[in-house]
Amino acid sequence: MTKHSVTFSFSATGLGALLLLSLVPLACTNLDETPSSALTPGNFYRNEAEVLAGLAGVYSQLRNTTWGYYNLGEITSDEMIVPTRGQDWYDNGRWLELHRQQWSASSPTGLEDINGAWSDAYTGIARANALLDAMQKVSVPNQARIIAETRTLRAYFYYQLMDLFGGVPIVTSNDYKPHARSTRAELFAFIATELKAARPDLPAQWDDANRGRVTKGAAAAILANMYINAAVFTKDVGIAVSYNSCATVTLGSGTACDSASAYADSLLNSPQYALEDSFPKAFRYNNHLSKENIFVVRSLASDGLGLNFVMRALHYNQFTPAPWNGFAATADAYNAFSAADARRGIFLIGQQYDMNSGTPGVPVNNRQGTPLIFTDSIGDATAAHEDEGPRILKWPPDPKHVGPDNGNDFAYFRLGEIYLIKAEALLESGNAPGAKTWIDNLRARDFNPAQPVGAVTRDTIFRERLLELAGESKRRQDLIRFGLYTAARAIDDIPAHNLVARDATRVLMPIPQTQMDANPLLKQNAGY
Repeated sequence: MTKHSVTFSFSATGLGALLLLSLVPLACTNLDETPSSALTPGNFYRNEAEVLAGLAGVYSQLRNTTWGYYNLGEITSDEMIVPTRGQDWYDNGRWLELHRQQWSASSPTGLEDINGAWSDAYTGIARANALLDAMQKVSVPNQARIIAETRTLRAYFYYQLMDLFGGVPIVTSNDYKPHARSTRAELFAFIATELKAARPDLPAQWDDANRGRVTKGAAAAILANMYINAAVFTKDVGIAVSYNSCATVTLGSGTACDSASAYADSLLNSPQYALEDSFPKAFRYNNHLSKENIFVVRSLASDGLGLNFVMRALHYNQFTPAPWNGFAATADAYNAFSAADARRGIFLIGQQYDMNSGTPGVPVNNRQGTPLIFTDSIGDATAAHEDEGPRILKWPPDPKHVGPDNGNDFAYFRLGEIYLIKAEALLESGNAPGAKTWIDNLRARDFNPAQPVGAVTRDTIFRERLLELAGESKRRQDLIRFGLYTAARAIDDIPAHNLVARDATRVLMPIPQTQMDANPLLKQNAGY
């Protein structure tokens, strides 16, 4: 597939009226090279309009992360797979290499997906650095707020790098020289400091025209997630193959669990956020109005500005334009959901139907002319049939979609996860009854009659995170925190690779060979 980055600006009416300026090839972001898409203070940022255009360029880079970073979070886990379907989706073996965790720094996955995630994040950082440098030389309305937005976005790009690679070079200027890696603990501290410094200058909420811009809540959500993962995120090596508890990380007079709980409370007690009364509402084409979503990648039903998850999952004959028929849920992920759980509705299985708004409910056939019936498993992922495997359609088609671009926002953080972070922090702090309350409150909208959980254990938290967050690129992170990412498990559905434990070094991605070649100061992660 060909991927492009999108550069756009804020209009006078805000983020809700993004204007497409240009489509440019994804810039190389070697640390000793100026990204071709980066704007520099010498040729831009002379007034408010140009500053806002620069800020929009930083926001636009979030969209690219819903390919590289998202795919690494899902396809390397036990939740999602991209099987080879005839001539489709082989791509030098990179998709099954991802799922089997067999990548290297110079393998198809390393040079494509892993390098793409590295470049996407550093392109966002380069754009943020250019804007922050310029903000020292220009005076515009709402200057402190714009700086805070930019620092928050830059911190989030570093968060993705920390999650995938551990310690990476921390670059905060426009020198574009090679930089040595910082440790993961140093990067963790840098991100936390940036978010805490920016948060006071961020608004509690935006008006409708600017929905999707970062808020105090967005900074708090990233911090809550960081602290629940602190036992992983502060280590470059030595991550346990058992549960990595936030209670083992001491911060001042408390633990990382205490910090995770406190930031979760700031969101749970905020009038800005609330669970939807039904699970699907948080994901529909008009979910920019949802109070459940906290930090989103804003989407529009406009050429180059929309969410394309519909295209990844649906069969070629289910939608116009023809989808890609690639991504499937694993059998184990699908079977984890009970029939009584409303959240099971994210899956497509059985007889399939036309998804175009003008012809809903019309049964469709596969390309051989027989009824298209999605199965609950895949017989051989190296030679899968076009109708094998359940599909995740958590973000349904937008009736006003333009080509593959749908207007559903994608939330990296939403309130459902905050309930679970709060429950986990309480459990690790010795308050299992408190954890049960939060889980039962979250499940209340998904079961009729209610099905409260029993005594809460770590297994309870782990299971509920799958049920609540499937398809949201959280699974890899959860498997690592619970010590299960490299454990022996089924690699659905590839019999020769089932139940084989992976090397523990897989919890960090390799620094892509492309980046190692460009920057002699980089040192490779252990095991690569």
